[in-house]
Amino acid sequence: MEWNWNKTSIDLPYSYENLKTLLDAVCKKENQFSQVDFCMWCDNLTMAWEDEDIDDQGELARVIARDIECQWDLHWYGFYSHKQLMKMDLSKLELPPDWFKEWIAELDEK
Repeated sequence: MEWNWNKTSIDLPYSYENLKTLLDAVCKKENQFSQVDFCMWCDNLTMAWEDEDIDDQGELARVIARDIECQWDLHWYGFYSHKQLMKMDLSKLELPPDWFKEWIAELDEK
């Protein structure tokens, strides 16, 4: 299938390990990328794995990546209109830090 990939500054393969590494960087505030880039990377992961046969660990990563991407949209569309968001520098927006801690805790449970 032909996907409409999101542009992101993160150039890492889509894997459970890389999702965990990126989430850890955001939690520790050591990320060299914006949260919107991370959310777009997460969305790309879900598209890349859409029709793939993945193990339980991969499925967990896909579910968490989908939640991250969806929560980004839901959170900001609750504050701003689509028109406002299109004019904003999304790299300046940040989700609540506790959300990232919860997502990494979910990954660590497995």
